[in-house]
Amino acid sequence: MADNNTIWDLIATRIAELEDLYARMDETRQLLYMEEFKLKSWDGKHNLDNVINITGNGPAVLANAVVSDLMGAKWQVKVEGNIPDTQARDIELFIEDNFAQADEFLLEQRGQTSLNSWLASHVAIRSYIGVRWITRITDGKYVVDCLPVDMRWTPFRYGTTGLQWVAPITRRPTAELVEEFGQEDALNLPNTNAVGRVIGAVDQREVRDFWDSKTNQIWVDGASIKETPNIFGSPPFVIVAPSVGFMLRDEGYLKHEAEDLFFLNRNLYKEWNRILSVEQTFAFRQLYPAFERETEQMDGRPAAPAPKTGEVRKVKKGELARQVPLGDMNQASQAARADFKGMLELGGISDAELGSAGLNRPGIWFTKQFEIRQKMETGRLEAIKVMKEGLARLMIAQFQAMENSGKVKVGRRGAKHGFTSEMLGDPEDYSITIRFMVSSKTQEIMNMAQATAALSIAPEIVIVRDILKAEDPEGWIRQRELDAARRADPAIALFEMALQHVEEADRLNDDARADAKRIQSKMLTERGVALIRARQQPMPPEDAQLPQPEEPRGSSNPLTSLLGSKGLGAGGIGNEVDEGRPF
Repeated sequence: MADNNTIWDLIATRIAELEDLYARMDETRQLLYMEEFKLKSWDGKHNLDNVINITGNGPAVLANAVVSDLMGAKWQVKVEGNIPDTQARDIELFIEDNFAQADEFLLEQRGQTSLNSWLASHVAIRSYIGVRWITRITDGKYVVDCLPVDMRWTPFRYGTTGLQWVAPITRRPTAELVEEFGQEDALNLPNTNAVGRVIGAVDQREVRDFWDSKTNQIWVDGASIKETPNIFGSPPFVIVAPSVGFMLRDEGYLKHEAEDLFFLNRNLYKEWNRILSVEQTFAFRQLYPAFERETEQMDGRPAAPAPKTGEVRKVKKGELARQVPLGDMNQASQAARADFKGMLELGGISDAELGSAGLNRPGIWFTKQFEIRQKMETGRLEAIKVMKEGLARLMIAQFQAMENSGKVKVGRRGAKHGFTSEMLGDPEDYSITIRFMVSSKTQEIMNMAQATAALSIAPEIVIVRDILKAEDPEGWIRQRELDAARRADPAIALFEMALQHVEEADRLNDDARADAKRIQSKMLTERGVALIRARQQPMPPEDAQLPQPEEPRGSSNPLTSLLGSKGLGAGGIGNEVDEGRPF
């Protein structure tokens, strides 16, 4: 760890090293908040007067669409390894309960709806995402302290063994700091009642929460006010950079590291605003055109004003006011608009896909647009996936390092489950995978059409996992198999349900409900046994047959509607394909 006297400077040095990255983040924020565009002179140094400035909403609309998709993504925890299935399910439930309790903490302590919503927004806008995760047992209760951090204000540095240090920066009212730390002298406050002070923009202190492998230090405006040992042995953070961009390592590469949502169109948005502003200024000037009059004597007197709309004036012969010609911008403007609109859609999402529902398009068109959107979301979903997997490892390590006896209840209020360190096993013996899936109702209909057509040629796991993109493909298939088994032989379904009741009973903390589940399991087992014994009676006639489940059959009919009434070329896309040409 660096010497205490240099911690503030150490952080300041790292901020300077990240200056290019932070400048890019600031530019993205300006686009997102639609900060007013200003038409400038040719050299770009001066704002022009007497012009109309237009700020387009394209970046904000694009961001809102992608962030909404990411927020609505479904996710599933999967634990696999050299461990029993029951233990794998316990670990999966522990991870899910931790995230549920973290969401409850964020809502109650910070007013945030969920960790997912924060990550979805920041992975698109800031690109880098970071979370501080601290768990502890207080008064016998398991406490989750989850703090998602804004990476624009979180300098960090990696070392040879991982994160070397992290220092989230915030600005907080002085009274709030006094209430939390109770050190008025250390904060250099005047000797006044801090609670009664008016908190305004000036009364803000810069707070740097420094973590390294040994200590946690709180610095305020250059002064260290608190230092405690770091019991975790490393900064309790997970920081992830999405694999978006081209990852070159030229000089100054940080400015282009882990690009945000606007990187393909960033410079085009500026030019689009310029085009709109010039057009509007030109159009407005036609309401107040410039005129000129011929005169024989050039003196200092102003010319007679031109008539206003609806006026008729007499003028001497030869003094007719003529409008100064401005030229025709229509053709150039339309060409520029078309070119820029095409480029913006190449780097983003089409206007139609973003919001227009009144389109007569075939299903294949919507499928194509969904694929375009997925290209913008895949890398960011991967970053959220890696973040949650890292947090899962961190929560397990912290839980197993605690000194506790018996089961500790984890989860959202009213839905907690008990866990012990032994239930989580050795983290080296298993892998943790978190899957994220983004879909839409339109795309789900398209997927079902493709799945129906593929039934006769593709394995069921491929259809369920890759085409239907089920949240739990293995569980989906198990349920289908159970349904088929129930139709073919009720005894199989009874035994399967009996086993599920036993497993559910083992996870319940309520002894009465657990006993009821075990009794139900026993009754189902007895019923299944009775069915098997009944079969030991004399065999039925030779022509009697047991009922067999009906095998699903594929059909290509759904693809017909998927392609539209005119095949792949319908709806304005794929027009290069001749009508009637096979798919």
